[in-house]
Amino acid sequence: MLTGNITKLNRSSQNAVFAALIIISTIAMYSWIVAPQVSYLSAAQQYDSAVGNIMDNNKALAREIEARTKKLKESHEQLLRSQSVLFTPEEAKKFFGDLQTTLEETGCTVHSLNLIGSKPSPKDKQSKDTSAIVANSAMLSVIGQYNSIIRLLEKLQNRTQRIWIDSFKMEIFDFGSGQLKSDMTITIYTIPDKETAL
Repeated sequence: MLTGNITKLNRSSQNAVFAALIIISTIAMYSWIVAPQVSYLSAAQQYDSAVGNIMDNNKALAREIEARTKKLKESHEQLLRSQSVLFTPEEAKKFFGDLQTTLEETGCTVHSLNLIGSKPSPKDKQSKDTSAIVANSAMLSVIGQYNSIIRLLEKLQNRTQRIWIDSFKMEIFDFGSGQLKSDMTITIYTIPDKETAL
């Protein structure tokens, strides 16, 4: 029936109807075939851009992780080196307990020995950091010949663990015998447990 009505139209009207049908079918084909492909290509370009940004971010993060890992490794090595000069609490007790023997080996006698308590850390710091380094000091006064006092200082300084001599004063104790009195403050540093600090 529709084709019958089209045949009744003049030639120019028929051409217009066919042109309209061609345009309508072209638009329909574009929206069914071409438009989804254009949307897909646009989405693919956005996806490529997003993937490129993610890859750039990943590369930047990888460089930062590598730098921080290197810094952490250096800090760990530095900690290992510094721990060799620290005492454990047991080693500190042994050091102060054996101090009298060390003095006798060098020919010095103890005039006085006063242990100075270390300042306690604030409670909030103690709970957060159980591997805190603590300074333990002692005021030591010895009597002996000059060479004996020098041997004592050398013996203290030649230990594996570091002993800091914070103050040192020497004066004549007995002019006739040539004995000197030396007052010094020695400090050692302790760390609770070297293995747990790692």
